[in-house]
Amino acid sequence: MASQGIIVTLAVGIFDLFTYGIPGALHLSLIIYVLARLNIIDLASLASAPSVLQVIGAAVASYLLGHLAYPLSALLDKMAPRWNWGVVHARREFVARVPEARDRAFVHADTSVLLAAVELHDKEAAGEITRLQGVALMLRNSALALVFALVVAMIELVVGPARVLAGICAALLLVSLTAAIRHGRRVRHWDRLKTLEICFWIPGIDNSLDASHR
Repeated sequence: MASQGIIVTLAVGIFDLFTYGIPGALHLSLIIYVLARLNIIDLASLASAPSVLQVIGAAVASYLLGHLAYPLSALLDKMAPRWNWGVVHARREFVARVPEARDRAFVHADTSVLLAAVELHDKEAAGEITRLQGVALMLRNSALALVFALVVAMIELVVGPARVLAGICAALLLVSLTAAIRHGRRVRHWDRLKTLEICFWIPGIDNSLDASHR
């Protein structure tokens, strides 16, 4: 029981780091770059602060920025092409792999309810699903920072002194943005498939779902 509790706690910590911390750090880095380019802050003075304060300040600022940018990241995700990675496609692929599950109730249930069932059945497996969700959200939320970075690179391309470097950065950022959105959708697809696969082996899950709809 103690080991399962540690796994769940670790999964939640990793989820927060992936979902908010890392994307927030990208936003923070871009903000510092823009402020330095505008001569609003002095990087030398910023670097002269005690290292402990730098680490704590960067961690807190990244976490807050990750939370603040979350709604815009969700909006960007809705606007981006689906590329056949939606919930319906995960169910179709699962049923194609396991035809005998086609008429079972859990296949058509909400994924959050299924994850709750997995948590009750196997906390370690639920931690793996949570990890996949964290990776998917990290990629999705990082895409917004890449959009802002691409805008900055395009501005540098027009008015900056190093236009060749800015053009190269803009091209790399565009490729990274597309890859982040596509792979984020792919990982989200994997976690949905894994949820369905685990639920297939949970005894009595269909009866529980049928009873909840009565």
